[in-house]
Amino acid sequence: MEMDEGTGGRRRTAPDVDMQRPNDARVYDLLLGGKDNYETDRQLAQQVLKVAPEMPELLQANRRWLAEVVERLLREAAVVQFLDLGSGLPTTDNTHEIAARVNPKAKVVYLDNDPTVIRHGQALLADDRHSFFAEGDLSDPAAVLANPIITGALDLGRPVAVIQCLVLHHIRDTKAAREIVAGYLDALPSGSYLALTHPCNPRDGSRRAEFATGVEEKLRLGFKAVTFRTPDEIATLFEGLELLDPGLVSLGEWWPSPTASPTGASHLIMAGLARKP
Repeated sequence: MEMDEGTGGRRRTAPDVDMQRPNDARVYDLLLGGKDNYETDRQLAQQVLKVAPEMPELLQANRRWLAEVVERLLREAAVVQFLDLGSGLPTTDNTHEIAARVNPKAKVVYLDNDPTVIRHGQALLADDRHSFFAEGDLSDPAAVLANPIITGALDLGRPVAVIQCLVLHHIRDTKAAREIVAGYLDALPSGSYLALTHPCNPRDGSRRAEFATGVEEKLRLGFKAVTFRTPDEIATLFEGLELLDPGLVSLGEWWPSPTASPTGASHLIMAGLARKP
């Protein structure tokens, strides 16, 4: 593992990359049209597309949702600190770029534990004075919030927007997922926010449930812990928080479309924005 010094004295890591197994960040990036992927990633992506050919459009909608939420928090809630957990590979309209358009002084810290993401994220932010990249495991909130990069960049005594977009489905146990969310929000002051998207499977025998199960099973070919949750299970991730309009709804309902299919991919992801009272 090679180390070098980035601009501003921030230490950079060039980690090893496993090309033999699919990688969730690379598959996600591939479905968004990215080029940082390998054959094993392409094989899994093709399996997913056979079940849900709308997946690229759905992931684009997830990115659009994130952009809308970040802008909303900056304009309406005056939040200027963002912690983007499990951020994934840099793509178009990254969180710090969205924030900078509204408030150039907004602070953004990304966190990931994936070697490919770390390498690209550190390179992207080498010259940025308001955005930072921390290496860590999002499932350990105490360690993350004690990370010197995060404590140095963010004032944790002031409101922080915690972003968890399409990450908690990699935590199989719902109780553990709730504890992870609570670990961050409990440690942050009133006026902090949670912005979360999560794959949904109603598991009610409906055609929508069959569709979600098909996608879930394909993803498990590469990521055994992947767990879609019911709407009620996802709602428990927001316990103790005040959901903002339009509440916890699917991306298809966040931006209603007259052409959306009742079993289509537009209902596969639920999204919610909530405030800590």
